[in-house]
Amino acid sequence: MLDVIRKAPEGNVFPTKADLHTPEITASHVKEMARYLGADLVGIAKLDADDAGHPFAVVCAVRADNDPREAPGIGGQVPVQDGLFVTFVLGAWIRELGYRASTAASLDAARLAVAAKLGTLDRTGKLLTAEYGTRVHVADVIRTDLPLVPA
Repeated sequence: MLDVIRKAPEGNVFPTKADLHTPEITASHVKEMARYLGADLVGIAKLDADDAGHPFAVVCAVRADNDPREAPGIGGQVPVQDGLFVTFVLGAWIRELGYRASTAASLDAARLAVAAKLGTLDRTGKLLTAEYGTRVHVADVIRTDLPLVPA
C-alpha cells in the first residue's frame, strides 16, 4: 500500500495562482489543513535552494505507538500510511492553489522537523518532541514554492 501511494502521480499545478493572504496567514492555513487531514505536528522550514527552486518544506508528523522502522507489521506501518495520506492530499491542495508541491522521501525529515521547530534530535538521531517524545513518525516532506514563513 505504501508504494502505491508513493508512486501515485502528483498531478498538475493549477495554471492560475490563487489570491493569497500574507505568507504568515498562508502558513497558518497550511498547518490547519495538515492537522485537519490527520497530522499531529506541522512545521515549515526554509530550504537551501534546490534544483527545482522550492524555498520551503512543510514537515508533518503523526503520533506513532511503535517505531515503523522496528515494527514492519501493519500496526507499525499505520503512522507511515497516515503520514503519506496527509502529505499526498496536502500537496494536491497546494497544487490546486497554483503552486508547486512535491513530496520527497529522500530528504532528512528529522533534521527538517528540527528546523521547523517540531522538536530536537535525541542521541540516536530520532525526533524528540515535547508532546509525544520519540513516539512520532515524520512523514515525507513536501517541498513547495507556496509563499510561507518558517515556523
